[in-house]
Amino acid sequence: MDIDLFLLGSVLVGICLFFEAIFMIVTLHNSQQAHLVLKDLWPKIKETLQAGKQLRLEVKKATRSTDQNDMFHALIDKVYKAMKVVGSTWSADDWKRLLIDQWAHETQRKIGKIAPSLDGERVVQLGLQSHKFTKEEGSEFIEWLMCWMAEKGIEA
Repeated sequence: MDIDLFLLGSVLVGICLFFEAIFMIVTLHNSQQAHLVLKDLWPKIKETLQAGKQLRLEVKKATRSTDQNDMFHALIDKVYKAMKVVGSTWSADDWKRLLIDQWAHETQRKIGKIAPSLDGERVVQLGLQSHKFTKEEGSEFIEWLMCWMAEKGIEA
């Protein structure tokens, strides 16, 4: 396995060549940096495609940060502990799902859907999950969660 790491602007770009596959994750901060990254990658992309190999290029919004993840999990843990004191038997993960569902409903986001289990004996919630939050959604959820906690008298 050949790993070539180089610093491009303020971004660490990793190109991992393993079984002739290229894997790369780049965080883009502005249009100039994006242009430079694409310009530098074009020769490798062109060479790979001309060799008859396929590539998949995926561009998507940055997902929530580790700090955001840590923050909302800490807040959800406070909700879980506060509700446990008053008799709730739901786990912290249950509270997370309930809170995300309520936030999505109140902010008119696509919540997902429910479906019968494969054996037809239960209902399964499909859809919105925190690991798919964009940075903006992570921030909005944290703000909403802190307001919700304040309304319920739970210290954030």
